[in-house]
Amino acid sequence: MATPQEGIARSHARLAARQQAESAFGPALESIATALRLAPGLDALWAQFSELIRFFNFRHPVDGWLRELLGRALEHPAVDPGNLVRPICSLALSRPPEEALRDPLLLRLLEDALIRDAALEALLVQARRSALEGGELPLATLAAIAHQCFNTEYLFDESEDEAARVERLRPATPRECAVYACYRPLHRLMDAQRIAAELAQGPLASLARRQILEPLEERRLRESLPRAPVAPGSASPAVQAQYEEHPYPRWLRTQTRFDAAPPAELLRELFPHAALDGLPGGTPRVLVAGCGTGQNAIACALRFRGARVLAIDLSLASLGYALRKTRELGLDGIDYRQADLLVPGAIPGRFDLIEASGVLHHLSDPFAGWQALAARLEPGGLMRVGLYSRAGRRNVARARELIAAERLAPTPDGIRRCRAAIRAQPQDPLLASIARNEDFFSMSGCRDLLFHVQESAFELPQIAGMIARLGFTFLGFEFPDGGATAAAYRARFPADRALADLGHWHALEQERPDSFARMYQFWVRAPR
Repeated sequence: MATPQEGIARSHARLAARQQAESAFGPALESIATALRLAPGLDALWAQFSELIRFFNFRHPVDGWLRELLGRALEHPAVDPGNLVRPICSLALSRPPEEALRDPLLLRLLEDALIRDAALEALLVQARRSALEGGELPLATLAAIAHQCFNTEYLFDESEDEAARVERLRPATPRECAVYACYRPLHRLMDAQRIAAELAQGPLASLARRQILEPLEERRLRESLPRAPVAPGSASPAVQAQYEEHPYPRWLRTQTRFDAAPPAELLRELFPHAALDGLPGGTPRVLVAGCGTGQNAIACALRFRGARVLAIDLSLASLGYALRKTRELGLDGIDYRQADLLVPGAIPGRFDLIEASGVLHHLSDPFAGWQALAARLEPGGLMRVGLYSRAGRRNVARARELIAAERLAPTPDGIRRCRAAIRAQPQDPLLASIARNEDFFSMSGCRDLLFHVQESAFELPQIAGMIARLGFTFLGFEFPDGGATAAAYRARFPADRALADLGHWHALEQERPDSFARMYQFWVRAPR
């Protein structure tokens, strides 16, 4: 039973949600901070704080209560650390560089998140070069930089002189190991396991774990998984090869604490005006198709009470990563398998909910893949689908024109040259938007975003046609922008309370082509 203080805290949280919906972000932050002071033990308040704070830029100095909340949020399992990148980076970078690189909030963030900030990237490139040349940085700072370089998969530019110096390095001390780890992963060293054992009891223990022990564990886990065939004559072999080389995304921490509920309860919250009678209850059976490195599978297992999850992917490297992260979190409700959804019989059983976010548009025939998944859905079951928007991917199309003109290959060198070419044209608004995309800041992200071997993009009339051919009902979209897109739709089409008319959404996207810049993320329901 909630205490009176928790009740008051929830009232402040509801006020914060209304203020955020009205774009009153400053008052909303004050309201959620008040709620957290009253009831810091409520996970939902920390999740709400992180969803709000991600829109903020700050300048030093700030009130102590804000730094305290940011610090506690960084360690909280209900918070995705990626939501804290913007507020913490802006706060740190408003100070002189030497102070920024000693900021405890920034150093912690460098370890457990991918930093999407060009100014910070430039600062880290300069700092690691200085360390390689003998400059003195605190060991904690050097370790944090090494973590971030590993998180980006060593995306940062390096000169020929730097490369030559690194090749001559034979790390013997913790500092030398940290310098090396800023340029190359420690598991590449011949005596990596001995180095991990030596570093395990010192200040670089986390670096040894992240760069040596975890990659070796992933390799062992993927070798333990049974192999499965891929569909002949399809794009599957090429897609598989890409993700074996660059599993995506390379996430470190994610939100792992939810107010677990049945899918029906979540859907009623998302789409209060949709017809949702007769949704399956009890223990949901969930299929995550194209699970990649496991984020969606883990979220499903935690988000849906009692869920039994089957997660499939083409890439053994991705599955090894996903399995390691799942065991790290102590979860046992997920079964990972290598499988090609286009191979008949590859997916056993039927499911109440199928998650297919970001997989269908990487098939040579996306509708055939959708049909194959629909055949595994129980009557009245749910699907959450993610598909690329042609309008939303205009910037990607522009970048690919540049890649073709420059004849850039999907290699580390080609990806670095691609980033430099994009940054060299800041006057081009489409290329400038690519340079702000979160995937621009990791090797696997750049390859997935700009160099994918197989990709399709859609318009909403096409999607409406496919939904009709399947006999499904469209329930509604999910949005990552705090409600701005939904508010624009309501203002444009106030009569559609359910926000479910795809013809109206198509009209809105023609007027606001960046409405689905990430992808169309939506829910549909099979006929009962």
